[in-house]
Amino acid sequence: MIVGKVAALLDERGLVINRGSRDGVKKPMRFMIYAAHGKKIIDPDTKAELGELKLSKLAVQVVEVFPTYSIAETYKFRTVNEGGESNLFGGLTGYLSPPKYVKKYETFSIEEHTKKQIDEEKSIIKIGDIAEELLEEVEETEAK
Repeated sequence: MIVGKVAALLDERGLVINRGSRDGVKKPMRFMIYAAHGKKIIDPDTKAELGELKLSKLAVQVVEVFPTYSIAETYKFRTVNEGGESNLFGGLTGYLSPPKYVKKYETFSIEEHTKKQIDEEKSIIKIGDIAEELLEEVEETEAK
């Protein structure tokens, strides 16, 4: 398993991992980004530290590989209708405009709007966060 760190944020979906082809990284490997520091778990009875819980943030997929680093970006998305209604009961506006389905990719932004460049302060991903290779992906169900 390849483990590295986030070395740079490129935009609201892309980042640089400090591992590359020399470390065995290949396209389209996927990595989970974890907080650099997890949550310490303390036994409520003995007050002994039981360990540290890894806090996952987002999954990314490698899109470009260089000898010493790789570029990865978010790949999970949901399809949303930004156009009209697909039935006759959507009102006059909905009836006249056809549905327009677009892919909305996960981003690092903590704000509602997204922008091309992103400041680390406004990102859930931070330089130094852990990037751990995903050996098998768990299917997620969308919360409704």
